[in-house]
Amino acid sequence: MKIEHKIACFFVVFGTVYFLESIGGFYMTSAVVFIEKQFQIPSRLSGTMVSAGDFAYIPVVVFTSYFGGKGNRARWIGGGCMLIAVANLLISSSNFLFPVEEFHVNSSYIPSSLAYEVNRFVLNVSTDSNWFTRTLKQIDPNGTALSQYIGPHQTESDEFVRYQSFCFYNPKSEICHKMEQRVSKEHAVNENDVSAVRVLTSLPYSFCHHLINKLRQDHKADECKKDNSSLGPFMMIFGGLMLLGVGRTMPFSLGLPLMDDNVKKNNLPLYFACMFFVKILGPVIGLLVGSKLNEIYYTFEPPQGLTPLDPMWIGCWWLGFLIFGYPHTRALIRFPSVEMRALLFFPSLALFLFPSDDLDEDDITDEISLEKAKLNGEAPKKPRKTLNLRDKHVKVHEDHVTAAQKISEFFGTVRKLFRNPIYVGAMLGRIVDVLAFKGFFVFLGKYLEIQFGVPQYKIQKYLAGTGVIGFACGVIIGSVCMRRFRLQGRKAASWVAFCSLVAALLSFLNGAVGCKSVIGEIGDQGVANNFTFPSCRPDCVCDGMPFYPVCNTKGDVFYSPCQAGCPLSGANFSIFTKMDKGAPLVFTQCECSGTEDGAVARDYCPTAHCNSQFNTFFFNQAIGAVFGGLSVVPGMLIVLRSVPPEHRSISLGFNGFLVSLFATLPSPVFWGKIFDMSCLMWQNVCSKTGACPVYDTDQLRIRLHVIYGGLRVFSLLSDIWVIYWAKGLSLVDEEEEQKPKEDGDDKELEPLNKPEKLEPRAVHFDAALSKEAELED
Repeated sequence: MKIEHKIACFFVVFGTVYFLESIGGFYMTSAVVFIEKQFQIPSRLSGTMVSAGDFAYIPVVVFTSYFGGKGNRARWIGGGCMLIAVANLLISSSNFLFPVEEFHVNSSYIPSSLAYEVNRFVLNVSTDSNWFTRTLKQIDPNGTALSQYIGPHQTESDEFVRYQSFCFYNPKSEICHKMEQRVSKEHAVNENDVSAVRVLTSLPYSFCHHLINKLRQDHKADECKKDNSSLGPFMMIFGGLMLLGVGRTMPFSLGLPLMDDNVKKNNLPLYFACMFFVKILGPVIGLLVGSKLNEIYYTFEPPQGLTPLDPMWIGCWWLGFLIFGYPHTRALIRFPSVEMRALLFFPSLALFLFPSDDLDEDDITDEISLEKAKLNGEAPKKPRKTLNLRDKHVKVHEDHVTAAQKISEFFGTVRKLFRNPIYVGAMLGRIVDVLAFKGFFVFLGKYLEIQFGVPQYKIQKYLAGTGVIGFACGVIIGSVCMRRFRLQGRKAASWVAFCSLVAALLSFLNGAVGCKSVIGEIGDQGVANNFTFPSCRPDCVCDGMPFYPVCNTKGDVFYSPCQAGCPLSGANFSIFTKMDKGAPLVFTQCECSGTEDGAVARDYCPTAHCNSQFNTFFFNQAIGAVFGGLSVVPGMLIVLRSVPPEHRSISLGFNGFLVSLFATLPSPVFWGKIFDMSCLMWQNVCSKTGACPVYDTDQLRIRLHVIYGGLRVFSLLSDIWVIYWAKGLSLVDEEEEQKPKEDGDDKELEPLNKPEKLEPRAVHFDAALSKEAELED
């Protein structure tokens, strides 16, 4: 194979692996909110879980970049991506190994009177319509109990409904006790009754019905006696993300120097832009796939009446970690263990086994001759073009150095990096920027759902279409500007600082863009009522019922149909037996609705009033993303060019080490804590804090954007430091080969492009380090 074709083939394989790795690495962003809901994990713990990759990344990245940079970098990158494939499988397996237990009831839970009611109204079982009337007259011949009863349903024509209400307020009545005995004797609970009640108690919403709601409460109390914990799925996902963190140390810290060794320096900004574009295109695909999968319920069969518009909807997050590796979804669901993340695994394996093009003895001799020719001012012999999978700046005989010497040299290199002011300043700025951005973006989808009432599947599309694509466009534009205007030294550093300033100002601007969503209205009600959400009817027993916001036809918000006083009678009995899937769910005869029609529904809740604010937010977000992307290539080139070539891999690795330790590791935990501080009502699971469904939306909006913008402004201090020291720093000058002498030309050879004179403070560090290396040799 010709060397040109071999290099092209390598970059195709490398780009494919890099692209697929970025898809899986970013997909967790769209899954975290549903993991919280499924396993009842608060945001501070989910933030810790997201940071798991950094727990492993931190101790591994420096050594990987140092020792991997001295070996076959393609093999290291391929091996790391295969490890990522295994990690994704482990994360998705938590859904199968720790299924959320469904509501199970048996005949011992169900009062016979409830079973009789279910038979009459829900299942439409043919019963003797006069049986209850006859039985009641036998127990209460004078009818004194119901005739003297004053309360809800006292005007109800159906005697059984009045009897149920009477017994709620008079549970010790002898009449109620005798009637329950007669009902249990003549209408014993059977399997059909159990099945019907199971449906009623597992619905994502609750009716105003004391027996059904009391049954939910009793079941929860019994379940809390068992050892149910979210620790198992938390630790499995945490472990998978740790493996993912180890795997992702290779592509970035080894991939950038590998590309730098195999392309012309003048074309490097464009290659870097393409690489970052591929890196960003992966998250776009990840968000779009997440958007589509979030429309699917995580069990594939959602409870009747639950739609993606509801706050308690759980998308099919786990499938995203599998779908890229095994296209036959049905087979995958039946046999999840056969999935091997083939789409990432096999290209990674190809990269791992890519044929090496190491220098042989002749090539080494040619390199030595080339160095001598340069020193003597002679015309050098053009070396053979190769694919440099190993770092070409590594010393020739370094393989014979002992482990102790390598470790000593490693720490010596780290000390040299800390004496480089440009490298240190750029690294500090990146730490602050990542601290601001990483956690903010992880929880951005959750914030938008809370603030504007938009379902997650739509949010993921907007994030992919504006934020991520805008960032990608910024990267491309930034690289073109670098090449077109030849931004060097202070100009490039000033460019980075200006982009950071614009991004900070746009964040402050978005802090003023808010809207009172349904969750915001519920939060205001909770503050006013001490989060009791009482119904106008005490016999509804709404305490502890599922969060399912509904509105009346005037747009007034209720915590649930139970709070609105919607009974399990009349037309409401047929809601889940006759309604088509996807049809609007409307509750009727709701006594607390405050409207004449007595109807409430999720679709009655207003959302259009937030559309303009939602669009404004994403318009500002898109502009901020473009400016954020504009600084990526100049910032990365500043880091690469501020250190000697032989220290590039270790500089990127150590940069990643500190950024992970002080930014990506604490950032999701930090932002998760900010979310939890704005929580108004927790879902308590067996006296333990679960997920938070209701937030103070105004407080959350101001906190998020002021803190984010403040951190970006703070990072400007390091940008100013870099501007001061970067005078004379060359970023994109091509290291041209020298021309041989022409016939008749007695002049000594000179470089085609003379490098501009560098200021001492921009280069004296690197010059000193190079002289020190020569003395060691």
